[in-house]
Amino acid sequence: MKRIYITILSVLLTGSAHLNIISQNIDKQEFKIPLSNPGKPGKLKVGLHRGSIKIDGYNGNEVVVTVIHNIDEDKEEDEKNRKSRDGLRRIPNTAAEFNITERDNFVRIQDVDNKESNFEIKVPNRFSLSLSAHHDGYVEVNDVIGEIEVQAHHDDIVLNRIGGSVTANTHHGEIKVTFQSVSSDTPMAFSTYHGDIDITFPANVNAFAKIKTTKGEIYTDFDMDMKPQSALVESGTSKGTKIQVGGWLTGNLGAGGAEYLFNTYRGDVIIRKK
Repeated sequence: MKRIYITILSVLLTGSAHLNIISQNIDKQEFKIPLSNPGKPGKLKVGLHRGSIKIDGYNGNEVVVTVIHNIDEDKEEDEKNRKSRDGLRRIPNTAAEFNITERDNFVRIQDVDNKESNFEIKVPNRFSLSLSAHHDGYVEVNDVIGEIEVQAHHDDIVLNRIGGSVTANTHHGEIKVTFQSVSSDTPMAFSTYHGDIDITFPANVNAFAKIKTTKGEIYTDFDMDMKPQSALVESGTSKGTKIQVGGWLTGNLGAGGAEYLFNTYRGDVIIRKK
């Protein structure tokens, strides 16, 4: 049976008291972080070595952080039976350590001990995000308008009802984004190695698309005239002539505009019209 424990060693809120909290055998722990300039746009930055991130935009003026620390009891029991010292029983160290800071509407969350901690966070609807998760790093964002940057090395990136711009990169996972609106003249990029890239844009989007998939296919219901990118030729140098053909297709979404890059090695690129 799997249960959820959480232990928080320290949380630092800039401009407020320093908190030292140790709680055991509870499902979740919640922190409410007031903003220096409530009602104005802000930014959240999260960096995790192990764990997932879920962001929900809401009609509020503070950032609400819920932390869940997952412990698989069966796994812990197996490790306890294998590990001992001088015949003594080992007590699993389930304490998690991370920091939360806020200054001028910039909220930062960073883990310290590399243990698995999953974060569920509510932010005001107009909030920019910079999110990074490595192991077990599923990232989900809902109902946020702003500049969104996501790195998730070993899992999927799913962004729903997004407004603004997105830069998303993962290695072992798919990228799925549904836009309510886009920022005009702002470049975007979507990149993975093992997975599909599935993006839904408003019907009136205007951009210049640059697409590459080595082992997959490209699908769309937009009227796009895609052509191979011109070869790059270097000549007249001491090394002679070099011709590089990169495998990219390019073409306009709508009337054209800022560059939107889509790159996957082992997956499909799907561009949908909302």
